[in-house]
Amino acid sequence: MIETQRRSYLEAMGIGVWINKPAAPDADRWVVGPGSGNTLLLCRSAEESETRLAADIGRSLGGDPVWAWPEPEGKQECPSLKDTIDQHLFTQVLLFGHALASQTFKGSIPEVLSSARLQVTADLDELAVDGAARRELWYAVCGFLPDPD
Repeated sequence: MIETQRRSYLEAMGIGVWINKPAAPDADRWVVGPGSGNTLLLCRSAEESETRLAADIGRSLGGDPVWAWPEPEGKQECPSLKDTIDQHLFTQVLLFGHALASQTFKGSIPEVLSSARLQVTADLDELAVDGAARRELWYAVCGFLPDPD
């Protein structure tokens, strides 16, 4: 009997039909953009990393910061955040958005991951309109900048 016909018979008799769903994609897989600096900037999408605000933030950090965003399909060939930090020797990670941080870390957000210090700030949408959020970002960024000595 054809599977769709079998399901129709079962549904007609009021018997619930269970269908296997594919596993949810791994939420800790990242697409890493170009760059060679020691700072990793995590945002929600490639489009966010290309905004004027993102460019301004990158310039304010100096060097050549690297943007990354979650791989929507959770492809296994994309590195996890820890692997990304280890492979590129990042020492600083700035994560834009508490929702993205919660999605990335299922529980408490560590201050240090591998060799990198982690900092969570407001997401880029909030930073675009909220002066207080931008001020908090500036204080976080100042901790990333080298001493002027």
